[in-house]
Amino acid sequence: MDRVGSDETPEVFPDMREIALRREKARRRRRLRHWSIASVLSLVLLALFLFSSPGPFGHLLFGSKQNEAFSEDRELEVSSGEANSPVSPQDTPDPAAKGSDNRPPCVAIVVDDVGNGDAHTQEWLSIDAPLTFAVMPYCELGPGQAERLHQEGFQVMLHVPTANAKPNSFSARGQLESGMDRSTVFSVLDADIAQIPHAQGINNHQGGAGCDDYALMRLMCEWAAERGLYVVDSNSSARSQVTAAMESLGMPRRRNQVFIDHDNDPDYIRGAMRKLADLARSNGTAIGICHWHRPNTARVVGEMVRALRAEGIKFAFVREISN
Repeated sequence: MDRVGSDETPEVFPDMREIALRREKARRRRRLRHWSIASVLSLVLLALFLFSSPGPFGHLLFGSKQNEAFSEDRELEVSSGEANSPVSPQDTPDPAAKGSDNRPPCVAIVVDDVGNGDAHTQEWLSIDAPLTFAVMPYCELGPGQAERLHQEGFQVMLHVPTANAKPNSFSARGQLESGMDRSTVFSVLDADIAQIPHAQGINNHQGGAGCDDYALMRLMCEWAAERGLYVVDSNSSARSQVTAAMESLGMPRRRNQVFIDHDNDPDYIRGAMRKLADLARSNGTAIGICHWHRPNTARVVGEMVRALRAEGIKFAFVREISN
């Protein structure tokens, strides 16, 4: 009698398990492919975002172009603004400016009374040093001389007429006088500086009475500060209030220390220049004033500039130092 389930009966269950395993492996492979494709797409999309213009690394690809575009727009804005607003005096470029070196020991020289004659113009122009020329307003020769000096690389300032004390009374068009109110001082100075092309600063012409008046000098310095101009105290009076006024406004101190040609004897001028050099050696800087029209000044100042340079003295425009 035959037994059910003998070794001769076909076994079908192992084949079904193998088929099921193969199907499961196929499903896994499909899921892996789908996951891989999705991952790659996600990485691509992430990279596109990270390096896009708004993304955190967009500047690496787009920054230079954006900056160039911004710069071009900014240049157009600045050009438009400059075309529609006045250029302040200190922004006027100096063509072929004289070499200025304000490292100590350094001397700055102001040449006053420009516009008062032209006998020594060529002598001044021949000096290879950063001199600053103070030009008087309402002088026939002043504007042309200021333009010529500027073109030759020197710097220019306004020499402000200021009322003098008796018995040396001084009166000139464009003069500042005690008792003027703020609007009058500002209008007088606006008219004065309009006479002088390329003026970058101011100092006083004579003016003991006016310079001793703190209220008047304070208004003058306020006017200069509002217009971006520097101020030099000519120190034409022992009681000059110009330095006190400029310091009260936080302006750098620039005060004349030596009248170089108080006596126009050549040896006196040489001695005054040496005094300036000694002050510069002691204090780091020194400021002196001389005069455009005096007969020996230009020649001897030029001579002493060369001599003192050989001794290590530097020369700078007065606006570039303080004392």
